[in-house]
Amino acid sequence: MIHVVWNERECGIMRAERRACYTENIFELLTYLGLAYQKWSPDDWADALPTGVTLLVGEGDRSDWAAACGAYCREGNVLLAIGGLHGTGSLFGVRQVTGDLNVTEGWVEWGDDPLAEDLQSSFHFFGGCSVEPLSAGASGASSASGVSGGSTASAIDAGDCGPLEIGGQLMRRIGIVREPFPALLSRRVGRGRATMLAVDLMQTFCLIQQGVKVVKDGAPAPDGTGAINDNILKADDACVLDWGRDRDTVGGAPFYLHPIVDEWRILFMRLLHQLFTASGHTFGQVWLWPGGLSAIGHISHDTDRNIPEQALNTLDRLADAGVKSTWCIIMPGYDESINRRIAEAGHEVALHYNALGTEMPQSQWKESHFKHQYDMLRSQFPDERIVTNKNHYLRWEGDYALLHWCERQGLYLEQSRGGTKQGNKGFLTGTSHPFLTFNPDTGLQETDVVSLTTLSWDPPFAMRCTEEEALALTDRVRDVYGVAHFLFHPYLVGTESTVGAMLVKLVEHGRQLGMDWWTGAQILDWFRARRQVQVEWSHGGAGQTATGRIIAEADVDGVTILLAYDEEAFGSPEHPWGIAVDNGAELARVSNVLRFGCKYKEIVLEHLHEGVTNIWLTR
Repeated sequence: MIHVVWNERECGIMRAERRACYTENIFELLTYLGLAYQKWSPDDWADALPTGVTLLVGEGDRSDWAAACGAYCREGNVLLAIGGLHGTGSLFGVRQVTGDLNVTEGWVEWGDDPLAEDLQSSFHFFGGCSVEPLSAGASGASSASGVSGGSTASAIDAGDCGPLEIGGQLMRRIGIVREPFPALLSRRVGRGRATMLAVDLMQTFCLIQQGVKVVKDGAPAPDGTGAINDNILKADDACVLDWGRDRDTVGGAPFYLHPIVDEWRILFMRLLHQLFTASGHTFGQVWLWPGGLSAIGHISHDTDRNIPEQALNTLDRLADAGVKSTWCIIMPGYDESINRRIAEAGHEVALHYNALGTEMPQSQWKESHFKHQYDMLRSQFPDERIVTNKNHYLRWEGDYALLHWCERQGLYLEQSRGGTKQGNKGFLTGTSHPFLTFNPDTGLQETDVVSLTTLSWDPPFAMRCTEEEALALTDRVRDVYGVAHFLFHPYLVGTESTVGAMLVKLVEHGRQLGMDWWTGAQILDWFRARRQVQVEWSHGGAGQTATGRIIAEADVDGVTILLAYDEEAFGSPEHPWGIAVDNGAELARVSNVLRFGCKYKEIVLEHLHEGVTNIWLTR
């Protein structure tokens, strides 16, 4: 169990002053990772000092706050402060830089830090903390030398504190001011550890995934590969990534090749894993996909032009690939015979909302037109479940309006976030994972509508996506355990033989990487099912029985549990522990795996019943 300390009163003050507050987004970050947590106010936490690992995303205003944090660590527990010191500066011998209270945007250069091994993104971030050494003896704390460098600093008068360990360099967008600041501080405190990650993960995830409010054209790429200033408001006008520092190439024009948010998520998990195991604790989490799958593939179609012959050709290519896809149908739609073929083949029917003012009078950006088009689609497919939407040309205005329109019509998977130009395909939102939209003005999820980024379209058609780029994107999705979502327009599948052939090749490539290919509805259903399962794990140390509790709100198949792997405590592959489950759960397999670059025991449950299921690992 992870303990999270946040200051609800401070968040309320910020919002009363009409300031954005991203703090509560930590709970969604943990929920999506399948990690169980308990919320604490600073006062309640300082009174209880609960055993284990505590994340600080807020601090108390009591006079003994710093002393409580120090006592917590000295007893063998771990503190991880995220996005700032949160009152722990005396544990590190540092303070926030005077007159420089906020780092609004920048990048982290990790160098050869093992936390970032094999990670390739720019580590762009929003919101951070720059620190400097305290003067010797200030506040009774030790000072530290070399705080802005990448080497281990020596502690002066540190008592029972170990040397300060420094990781990464925090680089500002406007360039280096004085010198880079540390991205990570960590030190032993008594029998425990205190760590500070200078980056505000909550704000970073929110801004990169969701972008900014769309009220005008975005700024185009200087190299001409991303001319998004086309007088059409769309999702890619919201992008906050950098044309220069956040793109890469696989031989052609640069594009968003690396998923920044997803790599931040992996680095965060590595840090948690390190802190838990170093403190002698362990943890469990619900894995991202059922049956131990590493990633998911997804094919969608926007049926622009609605030409029957092209639809039939696309259906043939899907049959060749042996895959079910999601058909985003633009109104007025196909004729009844094509509709029947799509449904009978088992494909998903979805809406392709048109707000470009074409095809029909009711095609403007307004909810009445959205509902009119949905009602038309509903009347053509009265027996089909319709839960997915993608906007024509990825149209978008404002921030949350479309999500509310979708929710009111029962459309709970939205696919309009993505790029429309050669140079902004890929991980424009920093992620390949489905996500919920967070509102910093309320501290709540805006709706229950799940967003899924569209990575690219119509490979290998010229100026859209080459074969090499499509395969590289699929590989990167596998690396970060996400969803490889590719759009194939039937009008190109039906007229360009290379596009149809690439659809089949891409599906096979994904399968070779261990992916299953799902419809949008399947992705939505699993997203919901997995969230209602949580796992709590504890063990008494080496040679003792480990026990876990899985709490499920409903029956679910394929749930996979990860247990932070420790050979001494949980057995080596040559001398494994036995495993038992109750509540009628059906155990499929247990294996040792690497996830996020860390060792885990993977426990796959064929079937999990509602209620509490206990797991025992024994000799």
